[in-house]
Amino acid sequence: MAADAVLHPERLIARARALDGKLANGLRLAYLTLDPADPPRFAWLDVEFFTDHQLSPLPPREIFEVQGGVRRGRAAVAVTQVLPDPGGSLTALRLKLEPVGDYSIYTLSTRQWPPGTAADPLAAVMDPLFNRLAFKFRPGCFNVNCAPEASPAPAEDTAPAIDYLARDYDSFRHVLMAAMAQRVRGWAPTSEADLDQVLIDLIAARGDELADAHDRVLAERALGTARKRVSLARHARLVDYHVHQGNQATTLLALEVAAPTELPPNPADDCFAVWSGKDWNAPGAVVFATLRGPGRWRRLVFPGLNRLTLYTWDDTVSALERGATSADLCIDGDTSEAQARLLQDLLRNATAAQTGAPEDVDAAVERLLIEERLNPETGTANGRRTQQRQPLTLLPGEERATAMEDPVRGRWFCRVRWRAEDALRERYCFVLDCDDTLVRDATVFCANLMDVAHGRPRVTTFVPEGQALEGDGGDTGLVARHGAHWSALRRPLGAGWVDAGAEAWLPRDPSIEPLAWHDTPPGGEEPPRSTLVVEVSGYAQPWSEHIDLIESDGSGEHFVVECDEAQDARIRFGDGVNGAPLPPGAKLVCRYQSGQGEAGNVGCDTLVSASVPVQRVWNPFDVRNGREPEPRESIVRRAPEAFRLRQRRAVTLDDYAAAARRIEGVAQARARHAWCGSWRAVQVVVDPVGGGEPGADLVARLAAALDALRLIGDDVEIRAPAYVPLDIRLALCAHPGYWVEDLRFALEAEFSDGHTPDGRAGFFHPDAWSFGQPLHASRLIGRALAVPGVERVLRVSMRRFNPGVGGGLVTVELAPDELPEQLDEVLPIGPFEILVVANDPDRLERGRIALDIRGGRR
Repeated sequence: MAADAVLHPERLIARARALDGKLANGLRLAYLTLDPADPPRFAWLDVEFFTDHQLSPLPPREIFEVQGGVRRGRAAVAVTQVLPDPGGSLTALRLKLEPVGDYSIYTLSTRQWPPGTAADPLAAVMDPLFNRLAFKFRPGCFNVNCAPEASPAPAEDTAPAIDYLARDYDSFRHVLMAAMAQRVRGWAPTSEADLDQVLIDLIAARGDELADAHDRVLAERALGTARKRVSLARHARLVDYHVHQGNQATTLLALEVAAPTELPPNPADDCFAVWSGKDWNAPGAVVFATLRGPGRWRRLVFPGLNRLTLYTWDDTVSALERGATSADLCIDGDTSEAQARLLQDLLRNATAAQTGAPEDVDAAVERLLIEERLNPETGTANGRRTQQRQPLTLLPGEERATAMEDPVRGRWFCRVRWRAEDALRERYCFVLDCDDTLVRDATVFCANLMDVAHGRPRVTTFVPEGQALEGDGGDTGLVARHGAHWSALRRPLGAGWVDAGAEAWLPRDPSIEPLAWHDTPPGGEEPPRSTLVVEVSGYAQPWSEHIDLIESDGSGEHFVVECDEAQDARIRFGDGVNGAPLPPGAKLVCRYQSGQGEAGNVGCDTLVSASVPVQRVWNPFDVRNGREPEPRESIVRRAPEAFRLRQRRAVTLDDYAAAARRIEGVAQARARHAWCGSWRAVQVVVDPVGGGEPGADLVARLAAALDALRLIGDDVEIRAPAYVPLDIRLALCAHPGYWVEDLRFALEAEFSDGHTPDGRAGFFHPDAWSFGQPLHASRLIGRALAVPGVERVLRVSMRRFNPGVGGGLVTVELAPDELPEQLDEVLPIGPFEILVVANDPDRLERGRIALDIRGGRR
């Protein structure tokens, strides 16, 4: 027990009373008697104990220890003899102490003896709280107290007081003035022009700057307080969130040329560009370009693909209906066999110019553009519908284009087919009858298409520090050329410095737009990719851009691009451990585009000038995908929670279905477990967009996506839905003023699986029905009554086309006087079934609807 411990008196008394029951003992009090001789040679100390445990036989004198004394050493006083109590008390002992001590306080206690051996019985039963007893040899010799043992006061601190809360100019100035007044006798602030006052102001200002820099650096430690965009991006990547840097706008470009032309014609050129207005450097001009880089970055266009017109079979085919996936085309109205076969070969990518194109030239024709040239209502260019233009992706292989002959006229054309996903969204008119005058080619096709991206092309040549700049041609040409230096980086390691890679800052001033970034979806799942193409001297291929160099080894030809809050871009290279280092004296040639994201969002037919002479160039569609960089508030809000919205594994059946629904081309999906005899399989039933069976490409994409998410031990099987054909009969009463056949045509279009003449989806359109969606009789009645000319629905009968597979006949008889307020009749559909009614006489197994129309005009 510590000597300075504070003991609770009442609990101490209770503890002393309990000693006897615990076979313990303790020192209670002592009386001291000095030897009568002068000076006294010894003293008798009569010690009383709380109990008599282990007091008989007499304990050895060595277990008693006396400590204390000022003038004598601490070991000078000792117990020399142990005797029984003279009064015969069994709870007391008489101890002889020699020599007599001084006037200070002494302490009696028990101990083990010899040290390190088994304890004496008395020492073993002594309570630690009652094992110390204080006494004096001469308690009454003086009428004054002994000098107390007091520690001296600390020395006065002469250093000035420091206010650690001082963090700005005013508080620093106040601290400095207070220190001057304390340390310089008689000093007082006078004029602001005095030297001492000026120095105080300068030091306070510098302290304010340093404190601000310290606070800003400290704020970068966490996502919620960081202000630097680089810090925000690095913090976000720790939780697998990629900050969106904005992206350049991209669009499809259509061209007409007089001869086969490579864009750009010279392989040494850095870009092919188009822009709005006449001059690229005019105020407000918007530049789009294709940038030189690896792969097929140049484009080969042909005059035979400038304008493709529809072969109308002597004006018999005046329009292409919505949903069409093929058209009979010829080159600008030329119906000769040579032109038809030329078009076939061009669309099949089989001409000599296409098969023998240079490695950097893309000569393949994969898309068509359909657009209205004239207003279908007036036959003039005014009011033509530019919003109805549509890109069409050709089918693969030779089925995309076939040269054919009109057996009656002997004219040739080429039948062109495109994907079902690109079926015409509108009805396009080709032959117009305006004021008894036939106007042909109101709608045309174009196949000279290429992709361009917003941003002015720039080329920056970097050389090591200390060398003369190269390639600094200024900002006067369409392709801006700059020269700059790259610098080596070093970082401290122990007592020295080691290489830390290299960096290069892209030139930037108010007249130079920031670095443009490729189009990536926002949301943090995909890392951003800049438009930079970096060529390093001594390397055959350009280096590749990575989001970081953590997974790059010492030979990885990689670099990282980081943008700060001012949109200044820094290229960072490896140090030989993470990423390959730049060779000494290396020269870097960086090609990229610069431009603001939303500045490239322009309307259709805006890009009308090109860097290469062409007959015509235009952008058929509005440009809308340019985005600005993700703001800080969005990063701070979304990054910590983004991982909750991404599921990188499929555990439950709903997980599998949700993962399938995220694949493009899937309208709905459901999943179920199945046992294949040896292990469990997950059957993912997919409803494709547009209905029908899922294509091979969609199945392959689904299998690849789900295989990365499935549980170990689960097989994934992609299946088509179980389509349930229905047999429906409607009995209707027609209005007396409507012809029955006209009304039948309108009802069949209304209940079709396609579109109505006015563009609305039919009642049984595949995208209107999905898994387990039942058919309510009330919906059929409501859709029928919405058709002009239907006066009343008399009877509704609906059942499965194959009654044996489930579900019975549901019939609704309606009274002729009034409709009921509510109809509960419903034809149920299973959870993995989708109803279908094609109403095609050639495919009755796809469902039918029979109409019994009564009344009306006949």
